[in-house]
Amino acid sequence: MMDKNLQSYEQNFTSWTDDVPTCKDSGVGSSSNEVYRKDGRRVPMHSYEDRSFRFRRDEYNLCLYGVFDGFNGAQVSDFVMKRLPAELVLGQLVPDIRDDLVKDMIRQAFVSVDKEYFGSIGDKLAARMVMRSDQQLARDSKLADLEELVSSGCAATVALILNNKIFVSNVGDCQAFLCYGGNNGITVTPLSIDHTLDNEDERLRLQHLGYKPTASNVPTTTHDSPLGPHWYTRCFGNYPVKGGYKEIACLASCGDDPVIAEPEIQGPIPVGENLELLVIATKSVCDAVQKCSNGEPQKELANLLIHHLQDEPSSSLSTVAQSTVDHIVRMYTEHEESDSTSLIKREDMTLLVRNFRHVKSDPTPGHPNTHSQPQSPNTSQPENPALIRKREEKTLTRSSARPRPTRSSTTTESSGIYVAHGHELPVDEHGRIEPYVDFGPFYKLWNEKLENGDTNHNI
Repeated sequence: MMDKNLQSYEQNFTSWTDDVPTCKDSGVGSSSNEVYRKDGRRVPMHSYEDRSFRFRRDEYNLCLYGVFDGFNGAQVSDFVMKRLPAELVLGQLVPDIRDDLVKDMIRQAFVSVDKEYFGSIGDKLAARMVMRSDQQLARDSKLADLEELVSSGCAATVALILNNKIFVSNVGDCQAFLCYGGNNGITVTPLSIDHTLDNEDERLRLQHLGYKPTASNVPTTTHDSPLGPHWYTRCFGNYPVKGGYKEIACLASCGDDPVIAEPEIQGPIPVGENLELLVIATKSVCDAVQKCSNGEPQKELANLLIHHLQDEPSSSLSTVAQSTVDHIVRMYTEHEESDSTSLIKREDMTLLVRNFRHVKSDPTPGHPNTHSQPQSPNTSQPENPALIRKREEKTLTRSSARPRPTRSSTTTESSGIYVAHGHELPVDEHGRIEPYVDFGPFYKLWNEKLENGDTNHNI
């Protein structure tokens, strides 16, 4: 069992972007990992390890989105989610900056945050080194906890929109793609690159550094991989294959760190009139879609999103994203129940979507506008004011117009209200739940007691 201090390790990291506004043209949906037991119960395999953010700075004409898929704990994904935005949204990027400088700053942000994380666990790395060198301490259960901590890492995909130009950077295998509308339906443009041993370019990069796979060290399962459970050749964290790679036999001959945090960056891509959606998702989302359909997973995921956007025109984008994730979970579960003879398992899922559809006076049929209600078919007749008020009230209830505390949520932010026991609890301008207990009668009785000179406090 991991030490209690290590279990809550990510709570020690503070966010530097608590006051940065959330982008209201985006939303996040998620589902935590589960294993379906033979007795029908569903239990988690591990703690939830995904993180995400979605920020907007209108004064810089800048938006920043990120999805982080953690492994071996949530320490790294939590750290990066809190620190990476501070490198990019606090005035470092301005609309007239050159594109090559934007890429340089993104690249530098990834690398510096990775180094900063290792600096934050320096005492843990030192303790691990001491325990590994002592034969008596090498069998201590605390060493196993430290090994798990230092091997924690995350894949990441970050999308930056600056002055209507899109830059997408990633390490690992979180997916990102753009959805374009047109007369022939939705087309999808992939923007992310999988950084695993399955990528030929990445294998060549490692071989040039000195990695020489042989029949004895080529992994047959993900757990056998010297690069960790996902074979990542680029990621955040995962100290054993970075600063500690000399301790691994098949990596010891490398002349430099075989696994790096430097991202590959796509862009700039102009935000065109036919651009509809930017989608970032963990690999688990696309894998689940691929298992349940015969088509290309990114295209199928785009179609699911469009379907839920059309089906829920008054909902916030987080509600739409969550509905899509729930839909995928149901499809995956039904597929596995009918085809699988083993235990059904699924990993954490996170789906982030940014909508680029603008308010139009005459939305195209079949493509409802998520920023405003679809127009009545009879545009020459004014709508009933009572219906308009009712619709606006529904939109305000389900939209994300009210602020939410940025540190309290790392996954979904479905609306500006909290839901408890089926009742909606409104929040104030600071994102706190408004008081819902009326103490008026109490104070009335209390004042009456005081006026009567009663000093007995038992009311």
